[in-house]
Amino acid sequence: MNSVIGRLSNTLLHSVGIRANNVTCLPCRIITRNYAYHYPGEKKYNPQEAIQYDVSKDPEEWKYVSRLLPSKWIKDPLPKDSYPSGWKPPDPAALSLPYYVRRSKNHMIPVYLKISKRGQRKLTVIRHICGDIWLFHEDLKKFIENKCGKELGIKVDEVGCKLVIKGDHAYYASEWIKEQGF
Repeated sequence: MNSVIGRLSNTLLHSVGIRANNVTCLPCRIITRNYAYHYPGEKKYNPQEAIQYDVSKDPEEWKYVSRLLPSKWIKDPLPKDSYPSGWKPPDPAALSLPYYVRRSKNHMIPVYLKISKRGQRKLTVIRHICGDIWLFHEDLKKFIENKCGKELGIKVDEVGCKLVIKGDHAYYASEWIKEQGF
């Protein structure tokens, strides 16, 4: 092993223009990485000296910090007769059904199209399903099969509270959810 390293070091030195005969090297690191460069005479960074802070638990001071933190939920939009984007708020009468689709934190319907395998595989995912997920599955399957005219492959994930439908059926799923008032 040492002879191989020695020959390699002789080759490297010869390529640079330095002539060396039978240099023996022990295995060592050839390249070192220094990510930070300091100019001569420059004071090096010492984190213990640079960071000086006090922890405050005063609510008067924390009100300035809390307004900078991102909120976990977007505030409810102002109630109107119609919105320019076509968005509709959930209908309170929909809570009487045995299942419910909760909106996302941005108040949008949680229907997503997942494209994989270079566009060859398309899955429609419906999330945030509360209540009787199996009845929801049956009702949605009937609606989409009537619209498409073909049988669907649907995977029910009870623990994850979601449905995965094989194919691109995001439009029909979101339209049905809007009809139900979720």
